[in-house]
Amino acid sequence: MTSWTRAGYSQPAMNGLHYKSAFVIRFDPNTDIEGGRIEGRVEHVASYKTKRFCCLGELLSFVGRVLKEASSEENEQS
Repeated sequence: MTSWTRAGYSQPAMNGLHYKSAFVIRFDPNTDIEGGRIEGRVEHVASYKTKRFCCLGELLSFVGRVLKEASSEENEQS
């Protein structure tokens, strides 16, 4: 489930940076990449959208969807 949170990123520090395609990924301690077990949480820096994931497919799906949304919003503003 996607949730909305405010991570407290400093807006002055963000000005001028290309963060619309930036993500923070936190892997849970039981992640075993070599064993194919990937769990954690991902956050889109610009929108603060977050998602818990329990496999690589969920992580990539979230990233792809958010990047597509960000691109659409940017095109609408142009």
